[in-house]
Amino acid sequence: MIILDKEVTNNSYLNNANSVARPLFLSGTMNNRLVKLTWIILPTVFVFLFSCASTQKSEQKDARFYNNRGIAYGEKGQYDQAISEFDKAIQINPNYDKAYNNRGIVYRLKGQYDQAISDFNKAIQINSLEAEGYNNLAWLFATAKSPIFRNGKKAVELGIKACELSVWRNAEYLDTLAAAYARASDFDNAVKWQEKALQSIGESKKSEAQQRLNFYRSRKPWPED
Repeated sequence: MIILDKEVTNNSYLNNANSVARPLFLSGTMNNRLVKLTWIILPTVFVFLFSCASTQKSEQKDARFYNNRGIAYGEKGQYDQAISEFDKAIQINPNYDKAYNNRGIVYRLKGQYDQAISDFNKAIQINSLEAEGYNNLAWLFATAKSPIFRNGKKAVELGIKACELSVWRNAEYLDTLAAAYARASDFDNAVKWQEKALQSIGESKKSEAQQRLNFYRSRKPWPED
């Protein structure tokens, strides 16, 4: 699943920067000087904080821009251009887990599994509570075209983790878990979870999901060995 990153409208950092505590007015000449100095310094601090926040937000917007442009290239099958755009997003924000996930997906589609695994692991490292990285890695281990990268046991572990984090409500993650069980030769569980996935999976993906279910009922993984 390629992730389109929508702009976040949470301006809590700016709100905090705009919150200036009232100065404590004390008596005496020294205190008056401190008060004056405080009012001279506060605007400078405010401008600095606002500038930092604005710069950070601008960089986040730029990273999202390159991430979403990478998605557009990826959907057209222009994988090298997509990777270049994800590279730019990551250069701007090295902790951008969505860009790592998306670049990993493109590497997987190109058959560059080592790079894909590295990106998915990086996404998980950055955000261990986000299910997408676990799901992408599970799908790779379950369905890689190159047999040396297939690992049913790992795929099941990762697939379960993705489903747990999504409270077992994401049909695509259930579909991944079914493929993982099939790769591990546990076809009863593969059929069970694929049937559950088919109950709510999108129409555009239902035909292929049904094809996989037919494979599992025939005691075959998908794709076949």
